[in-house]
Amino acid sequence: MGTGARRRFAVLAALVLCAGCRVTPAGPAACESSIGSRRMLLAGQVAGDTVVMSAAYPRQAALVAVTEPSAYLRSWAAGIVRKRIALKFLGPRGPIEPDRPTLDVDTLEAAAARVSGEPLTPADVRYYLDGHEALTALDEVIDAAECRLDVLMYLWGNDEIGWHVAERLAAKAACGVTVRILVDGGGNLAQGEPKEARPEEVNATVCWLARQAGVTLIRARGPIYRFDHRKLVVADGRLAWLGGRNFIDSAFWRDHDLSYTVAGRLARTMDATFEGSWERQGGSPLPPLASPPPPEEPNALARVVRTRPTERTLAYNLYAAVEKARHHVYVENPYFGDNRLIADLARARRRGADVRVVLTLDSSSSFYDHANRVTANRLLREGVRVYLYPGVTHVKATAVDGVWLYTGTGNFDNLSLRHNRELGLAISAGPAIEELEERLFWADFRDEWELNEPLPVTPLDRLYELLMTAVG
Repeated sequence: MGTGARRRFAVLAALVLCAGCRVTPAGPAACESSIGSRRMLLAGQVAGDTVVMSAAYPRQAALVAVTEPSAYLRSWAAGIVRKRIALKFLGPRGPIEPDRPTLDVDTLEAAAARVSGEPLTPADVRYYLDGHEALTALDEVIDAAECRLDVLMYLWGNDEIGWHVAERLAAKAACGVTVRILVDGGGNLAQGEPKEARPEEVNATVCWLARQAGVTLIRARGPIYRFDHRKLVVADGRLAWLGGRNFIDSAFWRDHDLSYTVAGRLARTMDATFEGSWERQGGSPLPPLASPPPPEEPNALARVVRTRPTERTLAYNLYAAVEKARHHVYVENPYFGDNRLIADLARARRRGADVRVVLTLDSSSSFYDHANRVTANRLLREGVRVYLYPGVTHVKATAVDGVWLYTGTGNFDNLSLRHNRELGLAISAGPAIEELEERLFWADFRDEWELNEPLPVTPLDRLYELLMTAVG
């Protein structure tokens, strides 16, 4: 038997012997000096994670192997049929009228409840667009914990913000608060700054934190490059901080982004999401926390929406709301590559809805900087009002008819809607909807940012748009 055959046999034997076994918790990579580049380390880590997680959860791995490619195929087909062909045969655009009716929220919510299995829940939602305010809110959530702090994070920088949060968590652990941290294993290696930094440099903060007394830190395994893109901090199962911001300097001091806190039973639901991921990654379970009382003055009726293997309630809720929009649809996102959503926005405009999109040509992805040029022109041609944010906007939000809102960690691309792990809120009633429309969208609908004529595009732009809407 040759070396290659023996290696394949060893992998197969490991899969058989470990099938259904509990996963051993993984620690952060490169806590000592490393050999090889970050890309090589990440590739080896992903290969090992794929074997381990497939062995431990063979049924789910098989189901994902069947359903995920078909989801990508449907998205690609939507690009060919709905976006590139069907729109050409639709009637003329309806006039935008201020007194148009709004979508039927009751019908929308009845369908969403059947899919997600979760009822709408009263919540107190507070938004933080300014980075200093977002950091203050994060500190307050950490300080509020008396028993337990649960943290999910994608990027954790070796910089001012990264160390600020790490030291604050370590201080709470030193005071007797149980601190559990689930940090994505690929985020820092793939996107950590500076790009030329060694693996041990980008992971320095999480490696230090993993050594602190009272802190339990696990690296989330990422089979087949499935990153955990969630950002979440929950204090005692009663107060949650989440949104688009990673624990890196640029998220708080430079980029345009949105964080928010949630108080009430939805915070407990988010903590249950953390608990499920924690145990799946090999963490020891803790006794369940008591369900918090409802907030005294809720400003939203909402449900948690997600992307995770075999669950795509984020995408379902987003599509359902935009498809039923009558009055207006407002969207802001840096990675705007989902074919179905682009087609649905164009259809909403044909129905007479006021459709506006804020995107950027200066994201952290050069691929999307090219692709967004083509997407902006396509939307403009369909009558959508397009605004180009002059810098990095990392906001992920959609508002429909003043009666429905999504915001969370998920981008509007295939990775976030079908592959990675994402978390957010779908709000179906309450003043929290109008507040975000005013503070975020109307603040970003600036005359000087509006695109009034098509952008010049190159064949390279078109190539990237085709690739990003197919697989990105």
